[in-house]
Amino acid sequence: MASIIDVAKQAGVGIATVSRVINNSGYVKKETREKIEKVIAEVGYVPNEIARSMTLQKNNIVAFILPNSTHLFFGELLYFVEEELFNHGYKMMVCNSSTKKEKDIAYIDLLKKNRVDAIILLTNNDVEPYLDKRLPIVSFDRTFEGVSYVTSDNYAGGVMAAQHLLNKGCKKLMFIGDDAQGLHTRVHTEVSKRRHGFFEELKKHHITDIINIEYPLGNYTYIPEYVHQIIHSHPEVDGIFCISDAVAAEVILNLEKHGKKVPEDVKVIGFDGGRSFINLGKRLTSVGQSPKLIAEGIAQIIKNLYERKTVMKIVVPVYLQEGETT
Repeated sequence: MASIIDVAKQAGVGIATVSRVINNSGYVKKETREKIEKVIAEVGYVPNEIARSMTLQKNNIVAFILPNSTHLFFGELLYFVEEELFNHGYKMMVCNSSTKKEKDIAYIDLLKKNRVDAIILLTNNDVEPYLDKRLPIVSFDRTFEGVSYVTSDNYAGGVMAAQHLLNKGCKKLMFIGDDAQGLHTRVHTEVSKRRHGFFEELKKHHITDIINIEYPLGNYTYIPEYVHQIIHSHPEVDGIFCISDAVAAEVILNLEKHGKKVPEDVKVIGFDGGRSFINLGKRLTSVGQSPKLIAEGIAQIIKNLYERKTVMKIVVPVYLQEGETT
């Protein structure tokens, strides 16, 4: 790997001049700066100044990388994270990866180049090989070895969903989730525990004949049509747990389009809190996760990282938000 000495030699300048360009400190002629930046790009030099960056917090900017800033729960989370970080003296940069791995990697490079002081990472892509785990990184709902993370208690949420549908008299249960990639790739996500909690709680009640519909995350605007076809092929189902409110809302709309009444014929529960889907014409029953508590946990971990504390995880409690769909 190229060093600062290599850059200085190739650019024909002193190490101190290269350092001023890297740190954006002190005067450097425009022509010289451009020459040094060109050499840095050519040799692939990445400043190895992790300890200094963590100590000085030279720009107080935290990048939040997420797959879709238009997602309603993510939008709420962005609001609270920005508020919490501002209270701790940080500014937040929003990086919308659009679920593209190459964009995740490009934004991760911002941290490696000291352009931002820390990264909050929310991704479903396999980016672990690109993470420098000596750097201040906090993940949400994803687990990477050696990386601190915040997550809601997804398993408990699955248990709550099962108990609620059973209490409502449901006999034939279905789970629908867009998280199947966790079964077939190296991606490990806490979201999968929603299904685990749901199934294991039902088994405690001797219910094992559960219909499981899972499909991999993709650039879907809507649930793939074949998923709806599977749902309609099981008219006996009277209770459905969906992995998110977004999935639940679409399932409800499609069921009612085809003559099913919710909740009279089928009871449906989502996950996220149900606050944002008033376009259904009814309040969605949902397992709620608190974006405010998640934001507080993320800010706490970033603070701990700069104080050189050990890797930690924070699990945020969930709650049942009963609406009109069960």
